[in-house]
Formats: sequence, structure tokens, C-alpha cells
Amino acid sequence: MSSQTSSPSSTPRQIVWADLDKSKYYFWGCTVFLGIRLCVYPTNLIKTRLQVQRGTSVYRGSFDAFIKVFKSEGILGFYRGFPIFALGVLFGQVYITTYEYAKHRCNHLNVVMQGLLPGAVASVAGQTLSVPADVITQRLQILGMVRQKDNMTSSKYGAPVTAKPPDQSLLGICRKIMVKDGLSGFYRGYLVSLMSNVPTSGIWWATYNCLLSHSGRYVASDSQGHHKMPVQAVSGVMSGVVSAVATNPLDIIRTRIQVGGSRSVVYVTRKLWAEDGMGLFVKGLSARALSMSTSSFLIILGYETVKRLSLRQGASGGGGASSAVQYN
Repeated sequence: MSSQTSSPSSTPRQIVWADLDKSKYYFWGCTVFLGIRLCVYPTNLIKTRLQVQRGTSVYRGSFDAFIKVFKSEGILGFYRGFPIFALGVLFGQVYITTYEYAKHRCNHLNVVMQGLLPGAVASVAGQTLSVPADVITQRLQILGMVRQKDNMTSSKYGAPVTAKPPDQSLLGICRKIMVKDGLSGFYRGYLVSLMSNVPTSGIWWATYNCLLSHSGRYVASDSQGHHKMPVQAVSGVMSGVVSAVATNPLDIIRTRIQVGGSRSVVYVTRKLWAEDGMGLFVKGLSARALSMSTSSFLIILGYETVKRLSLRQGASGGGGASSAVQYN
């Protein structure tokens, strides 16, 4: 260990991949993160609807959207498309396995690059699997919003409310995508998804590592030599807000492309600019920041708890140089 680094008894360290019993990790990881997704899905749905709508045609903001969804669709309305979204638990295991392996390979780099590069690489692996599910989930999420808009139009002009179209179901949406675009339709916005989520992931992990690095200088480790959970939780929340603010316009472009319309990034960007101007940078930002900070809080608590539950026999004790994260 470097002479500039404090001893393991005083300097908090992160639990790394080599410390874990992998069978325990995958069991607890799937269980805990399914529960987390259940908690954060409503804010994710609201964020998607706010980003897709033109101006304020249906919702005037995040709070108004929550109220209208509850009144018109009930509690279950907040969980439209959740079964497909829940598959992300499996994709998440691919993501975090890739992240941990890449981080191990980057342990000679500084603290920022130990988060930025592995986070970006992990996002590419995760997005390759999750984009089809993401496309279908977003189509399901906006169905209630479409019906609300139709009801508002029919009330205004006295027109009868039409019956539910046959394609407003999981199979119907999949069929519609296949007929219109073929298999490539399920990867609609894949490249723009990478454009949005790769920097988001990299910035999130870089921020998280930096915050832990600096907090470790002022906050003592727990009884096992690790960072304390409250420190990790606060760092996770702050990382979520930073990455949400930094990449919000990219997320809006990604969402618009995936739910339909042009696949041209330039065309969609110009159209969004014409609709919202500078508002493009803050459109749905409060919902996205809330979603990402909440999910970051729960994910870090869940992830660090899972890692503690999955420690190999004897891995929680000494924490020598091979398992300690070196902050350069």
C-alpha cells in the first residue's frame, strides 16, 4: 500500500469483486433489486410521460402528473409496463458484473477513471440487452397518457370516447413494432440510448468514487474497515443528481426517438428546440432528478448490503492491498 495512504484500520475501503461469494451475490442481488425497481418505477413512468408530451398538453408538471395518473388510472396506473421493466434485474447483473471486472482491470488508474471507464463499458453491455425491453416499457407507460389526452379532447368537443384500440397490450405493441420496423424496431434508439446512458453511467460512478474518496478522509470506517452505509447512501444520491442534470437533454432525445417518430438525432433535437427552447435542458428534470436520486439511494443501499451479505469467508477481515480500493 502506498505510503501516502492511511492504514486499513483508519482508511475506509470498498468491497470489491474478489471479496464476494458469487452464488450468494447473484441470489441476493436479484431479490433486492427487484424490490428496488418496484419502488422507483412510478417516478420513472411520470418522467417518461412528461418527456414525451408536447409542451404541457396533458400534464403541467411532475405533481400534476402524479395526481392525474392516480385519479384516472389508480395505483396500478403507476405500474404500466412493469413486468417488462422487471427483466432489468437480470440485465442489471450483467451490467454490474461488467462494471466490477472492468474496474478491477482499471485499478491502476486514478479515482475518476476507475469510475468513468468501467461505468461506460458496463453501460454498453447492459444497454445491448435492455434496449428492447426499454422500448416496449416506454410504449406501455404512455398508453394511459394517450387515453387521458383523448378523453380531454372528447370532453372539449363533445365527441364520444372511442373503444380501446386492439394494439394497446404487450403482444399488440410487439406486433405493431414488428410490422412497422421488423426486429430493428426493438433496437429503436439503440445508438442514441448509448449516447445518453453511457455518459450517465460513467459520470455516476466517477462522481460516486470521488465522493467516497473525499469522505474517507473525514469519516472513519465501520467495524470491518468499509465505508459506512450512510456515507455511501448520501454519495449515491448526490451522484444521481449530478448525472441527471448533466445528461438530461440526451435522455429526452433518447426517449422521443424510442417512443416513435424520426430516428434522426438532429431532426429530433431541432424539433425539441423549436417546441421548448432552453426549456429542453430542464424538461422533466425534476422528475428525472427525483427518479435518479431515489433510485441511486435505494440501489446503493441495496448494492452495498448485497455485497456485505455476499462476502466470502474471511474476506471481511483484513482488507489488504489486493482488496482495498486505492484512491490516487
